[in-house]
Amino acid sequence: MFASSSHVLARSTLSLSASRSFSTTPTCAAKREAFVELLQDVPGLGRTFDRLFVAPGRARNDLVPTRKARFIAFKDNSKRQVYRATDADRAILNDLLLEAPSDKPFEQKSPYVEPESTPQDLLNHLHVIPSTLTFPRKAISAEYDTIHGSLTVSDIQDKLARAVEEGGFDLPSSEVEVIWVGREEGARIKELGQYEAEIKLRKYGKESVAVTIEVVRE
Repeated sequence: MFASSSHVLARSTLSLSASRSFSTTPTCAAKREAFVELLQDVPGLGRTFDRLFVAPGRARNDLVPTRKARFIAFKDNSKRQVYRATDADRAILNDLLLEAPSDKPFEQKSPYVEPESTPQDLLNHLHVIPSTLTFPRKAISAEYDTIHGSLTVSDIQDKLARAVEEGGFDLPSSEVEVIWVGREEGARIKELGQYEAEIKLRKYGKESVAVTIEVVRE
């Protein structure tokens, strides 16, 4: 169902009327929101085949695990537009789902789906990352915020690469890169505090999430 709904939507866009409505909300306003497609009607949120922004926590803790929705990948964030399917759209899409062979997905022609779309499990791991990653470090004294050594991008990547059961996210450095926001590439953090960063996939749709790196006194 996860793959089928996207392929069916791709096939149907060539025949649907211009009755669709799209949001003109700037994508930057949804910086910490997840973009999903509903796989069933969700009261108070939307109906099957709707595409919309939701809080990341709701997506990763409720909608995706219970198969009410799936994450949507885009190489170009400007294409992440809210889509509300009409009853006519849903009727056509449901018919196509029933007619579609289970082993032959539709050819991807819609701008919604890129040729190299990001694997769903990789998207899931990315969106599970919380908005704040905390790193305890020893300070040189109780009066100063300077820490022993430093915190580097490699330290953050090590945490991301750990297995989930070890407190990580199963995202090795071969899959993601960590980019400081407003700091030089490869900068070392030497004081307690909060620092902004971006965690970005290295390939596929190159989706990213914004995070706060928090260095606290150990």
